[in-house]
Amino acid sequence: MKKSILIVMALVLCASITLSGCQDTSSVKTQKRPQNVYLDSTIVEFANTSYEENIKKSGDIESVTVGWLFHNIAGKLISVKIDVQFYNNNDILLYNQTKYIRNMPAGYTEQSYQLSNKVSYEGAGAALVDHVVISATEL
Repeated sequence: MKKSILIVMALVLCASITLSGCQDTSSVKTQKRPQNVYLDSTIVEFANTSYEENIKKSGDIESVTVGWLFHNIAGKLISVKIDVQFYNNNDILLYNQTKYIRNMPAGYTEQSYQLSNKVSYEGAGAALVDHVVISATEL
């Protein structure tokens, strides 16, 4: 009786190991990005993005904040110029801000949102924002 229980347990263990496979832990896990945030780059990719609208009590949009986490896909140490451009639904540029990343190692992925990877657009034009384009080019 004990022998048959051990054989069944061994078979269950072998089956679960066979079906489990290996998990690739080195790849970037991209969370679902907002539909209206786009990246124009050949040296970095999104690891994650955020899009937040700050709404007043009156219901008007007071500001729009975009955040990003990049993963270096260039295969080398890079410095990056980042242009964050806010557009309305007619593709008219409403606001542009430039940020920089210095010496991002090959394969590196940013882990947390900080002031260096967030841009806010405030004022009356914030209510007109339809989409945001983030352009990342090597310096």
